[in-house]
Amino acid sequence: MKFWKYIVGFFTFIGSVLTLFALSSNKNKKVKDIKKKINQSKKKVTKAKKQNDAIKKSLKSKKKALADIDKKKYKKSNSGVDDAAKFLKSYKKKK
Repeated sequence: MKFWKYIVGFFTFIGSVLTLFALSSNKNKKVKDIKKKINQSKKKVTKAKKQNDAIKKSLKSKKKALADIDKKKYKKSNSGVDDAAKFLKSYKKKK
């Protein structure tokens, strides 16, 4: 009877070792899948940061151009009024 206990114990030990190997390989697949997803998300984040930096640069250059325009202070031209005044003076002289 003791001999059967050892045989049954041996087979259960071998069975448990085999199940551990099977479960660990399954876990390794899951871990690899999770790592792939993490790497993909990191790539997306870096791509988004690059786009964000490009947008910031263009915004900065546009603000600089706007500041340059503000510094120039364009004046309104009254050339239409001046031309009309000259015409009226010349018309008045003719009569």
